[in-house]
Amino acid sequence: MASDPEATTCKRLLLLDFPSEILAGICQHLPNSDIKSLRLAAPSLCHAVPPRFTRVFLSPDPSNLAVFRAVAAHPTFRLGVREIVVDDARLPDITRRRDCFNDTTNQEERDISASDNAIQRGLEASDNQQVSPGSHGVYSSDPEPMMMWFSLRRQRNRLELRGRHANDSGNVAGRAARDAQRAAEPPVEQTYQHYRDLLRAQEASMETGEDMQALVDGLAAFPALERITITPATHGFLYTPLYYTPMIRNLPYGFNYPLPRGWPTSKERPLQETLLQELFPWVPSPGWTADSVEHEKARWRGLVLVLRALATRVQDGGSAVPELVMDVHSLNTGVSPYMLAQECEERDYLALILRQPGFRRLDLPILLAGVQPNDVALLGNGLLKSLLAEARDLKHFRLRGDGQFDPASPSPQRFFPLKSLLPLDTWSSLRHFGLSKFVVRVPDLVDALGALPATLRTVELSFLIFSPLDMGRRENHGMLLKTMREKLKWADRLPEARPRVTMGLAKAKNNVEGRGLWFSDEIGTFLYESGQNPFGWQRDVLLPGVGWVADEYDADFARPYVEYKDYRALWYNDEYRRCVATRDGCVERGDDMDPSLCWLPAQQVDKIGDVWRIKKILDLELNIQAWQGGEKRQLDRWLVSLMLMAS
Repeated sequence: MASDPEATTCKRLLLLDFPSEILAGICQHLPNSDIKSLRLAAPSLCHAVPPRFTRVFLSPDPSNLAVFRAVAAHPTFRLGVREIVVDDARLPDITRRRDCFNDTTNQEERDISASDNAIQRGLEASDNQQVSPGSHGVYSSDPEPMMMWFSLRRQRNRLELRGRHANDSGNVAGRAARDAQRAAEPPVEQTYQHYRDLLRAQEASMETGEDMQALVDGLAAFPALERITITPATHGFLYTPLYYTPMIRNLPYGFNYPLPRGWPTSKERPLQETLLQELFPWVPSPGWTADSVEHEKARWRGLVLVLRALATRVQDGGSAVPELVMDVHSLNTGVSPYMLAQECEERDYLALILRQPGFRRLDLPILLAGVQPNDVALLGNGLLKSLLAEARDLKHFRLRGDGQFDPASPSPQRFFPLKSLLPLDTWSSLRHFGLSKFVVRVPDLVDALGALPATLRTVELSFLIFSPLDMGRRENHGMLLKTMREKLKWADRLPEARPRVTMGLAKAKNNVEGRGLWFSDEIGTFLYESGQNPFGWQRDVLLPGVGWVADEYDADFARPYVEYKDYRALWYNDEYRRCVATRDGCVERGDDMDPSLCWLPAQQVDKIGDVWRIKKILDLELNIQAWQGGEKRQLDRWLVSLMLMAS
C-alpha cells in the first residue's frame, strides 16, 4: 500500500507535537532568518510560528516607510517592537557636494585618488548646469557628470570588495555569495536609472516630512520600545550591508550603487584636501546666518529629527526611550561637537532626554576633526560635561572619537583629559564604560577608570590613540595594562565584582575598514591572576595566538588570531592552504598537518571555518602560543575530529 503523503509529512514534523508554549520558547532563541525558514517549511508551521518584529527601520525611502507604518498599525506586531533603527545614510546626490564624499574607503589608494580627481572634474563641469523643475535636485538637462560620478563610485565599490576579499579567504560561503552578486551586476545604464528613481522618491519623502511623521506615530504605537539607534552605516559595504532593511532587500540582485555614508567624515583624501569637510557652528553669529545653521544641521538630518521628536514627546507628557544609541560602526564620523558644546536647540533636546528617570544607555560618537581652527578646544568648555551629567541613572556609556591625530592638519585632534569631559562621579550606577578611537594618556585614562563606581562590570577600550610624550616617546597598550593592574587594584574585589576588560586593536596600519583584533580572557588573566602581559615584550603589538579577528559588518568573518605558518591549513582556504592534488573527491593537504590527517573530504574542508564557532560555544581555553611539536599534532587531530563530528 502506498503511504499517505500527508501522513508522512505530519509524521516528520515532530516539532508540531510540542505545546505552543515550548515552541514559542524555542523560537525566542532563533534569529529572524531561521524563523522565516521555519515558517516556509510547512503551512502548519507558518500558523504555529508567528513572525517576530523586535526591530523596525525608518528612513525617507518609501519601502522602509511602508513597512514601518504597516508594523505600527498592526494590532499584534507593534507590541513586540523594542528598537527603531533610523537609517541616516541618505542616497548621495552629486548636486550636493557634501553628500558625495562621506566615505571612508581605504583600499587601492592610487586608483581611488584617480577616481576622485575625475569626480572633481565632473563636479566642476556641472557647475554651470541648471536644475530642472521637479527633478528633486537631480540634474536632468545633462546627465553626463552624474553618470560619470555614478560609474566611478561603482568602480570604487569593486575595488573595496576586492580588498575585503583579499583578507577573507576563510569565509568560503560569504565570498561565494558576494561573487555571485558581483557576476550578476546589472548594466550601468539600468542601475543608474533605478538609482535616479530611488533618489527622487527619497527627496519627495524628505520634502513632505513623511519620515518625521512616521517616527512620531511609531513612538506612540510601540509600547515596548526601549532603544532608538541612529546610524549612518546602514549600507555597509558592497553586498555586505550592516542591516538588511526593506529598501536594501528590494534592490535588484547584484545592484552596485554609490553607498551612502550619511554624516561627514574626517577621513582626509586627496580630493578632500580641496573639498575639506569642515564643520560649522550650530548657532548664528556675525557672518553666519540662521539659514546657514539649518543647512549645517541638515547634514545630521535623522539625528536632529529623533532628538526633536523625543523631546516633544516628553514635553507633551510622554516618556522618552531609555536607550539612545548613535552608532557609526568603524566609520570615521560622529556627532558634530558644535551640537554638544554650544547652547543650541538640539543640545537642549538631548539634555531633556538624558534627564528623564530611567534613562540608562548612551552611545556617543563625536567627530573631532574638521572644526574651525579657533574651536579646536571646543569640547573642553564644560558644556559637554554638564550635558552628560543630566543622565544620573546611566548604566551604559560609550564614547567614541574619529580616530584622527595629525598635528600638521588644519584642525588637529588634541588630547582632552577625560575628567574634563565626563561627569564620572555622577554616574553612580554605571555598569559598562566604553572608549574608542580617542586620544589618551595612560595616567589620565587609568585615573578615569579608577573614578568609576564599584557597580562597573564591563570595560571596552578599542582602537585607542596614545598622545605623544616629550622627546617623541609614545605610550602603548602594554603600559596601559601594566598601569591598570598596579593602580586600580581591581583584583582585590570579589571575583563577581571585577570588571571584564575587552580591548580592540587594528590588525595593521592599513586595516580593512570594520575589522579588528579583540581579546579579553588574556587581560583578565593578567589583571586578576598574575598572568603574563598579553603584549609581551612587543608592548603595542598583539602576537598571534591571542584573541580573535572580527568584522563589524560580517558576523561570519570571526576567527581566532593565529599564526599563518602553523594553522593556515585549518583556518584559511586556497590562498594559504597547499592543495597539491585532488583525487576521488578529496583534497590532499600537504605537510602542514599530521600525515594521517592529510586526506579530508572536500565538502568537509569547506566547513573547517565552522570549527572556531564550535570552539567558542564549548568555551575551550586554548593557548596557541604554548603548542609546539607533538602538542600541535594532537591539536590537529582534535580539531579535525571535532570538525568531522560537526559535519
